[in-house]
Amino acid sequence: MLYTFDDSLGSHDSYPEYPIYPGYPDSDKRIEYILNIERNYKMKKIWIVTLLLIMAPVLCGWSADVFCRYEYKGEIHYGQVKDGVIHELSKAPWDGGKETGETIGKDDVRLLHPSVPQKIIGMAGTYKEAWADGAEPYNTVRWFLKPPTAAAAPNEDIVLPAALDELMVETELLIVIGKRIKNAGLEEAKDAIFGYSIANDIVGSVSSYHRVNGEPFDQKETLLAPALKQGDGFNPFGPFIYRGVDWRDRERTLIVSNEKTGKRLVYTHNTSNMIYTPEKIVSDLSCVFSLNPGDIICTGTTEALPARAGDRMEVRVEGLGVIVNHVVAE
Repeated sequence: MLYTFDDSLGSHDSYPEYPIYPGYPDSDKRIEYILNIERNYKMKKIWIVTLLLIMAPVLCGWSADVFCRYEYKGEIHYGQVKDGVIHELSKAPWDGGKETGETIGKDDVRLLHPSVPQKIIGMAGTYKEAWADGAEPYNTVRWFLKPPTAAAAPNEDIVLPAALDELMVETELLIVIGKRIKNAGLEEAKDAIFGYSIANDIVGSVSSYHRVNGEPFDQKETLLAPALKQGDGFNPFGPFIYRGVDWRDRERTLIVSNEKTGKRLVYTHNTSNMIYTPEKIVSDLSCVFSLNPGDIICTGTTEALPARAGDRMEVRVEGLGVIVNHVVAE
């Protein structure tokens, strides 16, 4: 009778009794048999651990290609970031950009918003909290548009328009489109998502607009709120696009602070509470208008924080970096 290795074996006493072969001392053969089992067991554990280490980045969403857009010596380039070094690309990565062979440290350039969108789209009602009163979520998503001039780069000052004295700011997961699509199903929509980034979706405060312009605070409004999202620089995003990451279960953080006044407001939330998946969002939008490479979609939030001139806005999404901007008076 021959025995095969079984990792369910526990102590030495639980090993099967080794068969006695004529001419061999029973005790020596049992010792050899036990040692072989232990060697096999250790090798099996090593292989399992090695396999887990290899697969963990993929399984846990740690592995990602990272892209950016930057300015260096007056010229603007796209690049891929590897170990803190930017590898210049011949064009946008979604347009098939290849490495040119030029490299530069990411701290030696001015990072820009990582795409030049034709459309900047914002979402409403994408989180469970929007339906906490028991109402049923819509079958399809709800959205609004911002002009391309709303795009802003990391560390770019956000100018408070003369018609306002306060902004409302938000931390949001951002979808970056990598393929032109129209009337896309879920699979095609998922394939059209190039990657994810972070965005600060800014809107002018309605009460601020009424106050500055001498209008009644209880004035009924239907168009003003979405109109006040369209200010110049009202959508900072970037600085990096992460491709090949899982959007789920990422902590979103917003901090609005001012060292001079002592102001510090903090909001945190998690993407796991989204009720529409990114591919659902992209698919629904594509059934109304075309989406093009570089277009961006802010996926919504549950709360906004007020910001005034002199305030610092810090937006984070876990694993996707941070973007900081300051509000300045016009």
